[in-house]
Amino acid sequence: MQVVLIVLNVFLTSVFILRDVFNDTKKVRSGFWRDVTIPFTAVYLAEAVMVVLSTSGKTLMRDKKLHVLEIILQLCSGLAYVKMFRPSSEQDYAMGSSLLSFVFLLRNLRLSILLQEVRSFKVIVDMLMKMTSPFVTQLLNMYLIYYVFAQVGMYGLSGVIREPNFHSEGSIPNNLFYLINFNDLSSSLSALYTYMIISNSPPSTTMYVNALGGERWPRVYFWLFYILMSWIVLNIIIAMIIDVYDNVENELGATFGNLKKVKQLMAVEKRIGQAEFRALCDQVNKKLLVEEVGRVELENKAVIFAKPKAVSHPPSQ
Repeated sequence: MQVVLIVLNVFLTSVFILRDVFNDTKKVRSGFWRDVTIPFTAVYLAEAVMVVLSTSGKTLMRDKKLHVLEIILQLCSGLAYVKMFRPSSEQDYAMGSSLLSFVFLLRNLRLSILLQEVRSFKVIVDMLMKMTSPFVTQLLNMYLIYYVFAQVGMYGLSGVIREPNFHSEGSIPNNLFYLINFNDLSSSLSALYTYMIISNSPPSTTMYVNALGGERWPRVYFWLFYILMSWIVLNIIIAMIIDVYDNVENELGATFGNLKKVKQLMAVEKRIGQAEFRALCDQVNKKLLVEEVGRVELENKAVIFAKPKAVSHPPSQ
């Protein structure tokens, strides 16, 4: 069922794109896209309802993120149909049609279900699924550091740089460096991001030191931010990603190994026949059972012999 839905969704999206590209006559209210998508949306809605009713919330968020996305897409589809079916302007109808097209385009992410049969792709997908919560936690930590340093920067550096200095009297090394300022929260966050990613801290730091008349505290400020973000937080995130990838790789190694053995057994069953294959499996199971019983008996004997014997002492006179 999943494969059929995925193929139909890809086909429908492709038909709409090709029809829109090669059709010379553009009709906003043609009704083609609206009417054709209704049964598909109904099928996806029924599937989403069944999954939600049969799955706990924790399992849904951990293992069925595509169905969580489907719930969001159903809400977007409802909004799109409202815009398309009610009497409205051409602009509202076009917005509804565009939103519905975007919904079906996002549904093509279900292709990842089929691509998970490829080990390298499944490793990446499982890694992304498992690192969602830890990564969000690290993003919150990053934002907290950004916010604290942005507030400190606005307190000490707000208003120092306001306009470009084309003759570099204030040691501004480039006409666009004045954009790295701390005049408001958004500018402060952008400035700190450039310090973390672009690593243009030496000229910018010198610019603020000279603009403040030679004060040294901006160097300490940017130095602390660089150590916290680039040396500590980013390295923690990279280490977390590597650790999650290594764990997923080891888990999937065992999983795909077992899957390979299952495929080999299915090939043997097909070659020798089902009846003979079952008889062979019964013989193997009996042999394994005998070996397991013998192993348990040996362990029990070892435990008995390992127990210390009680030593009897003659009664004292």
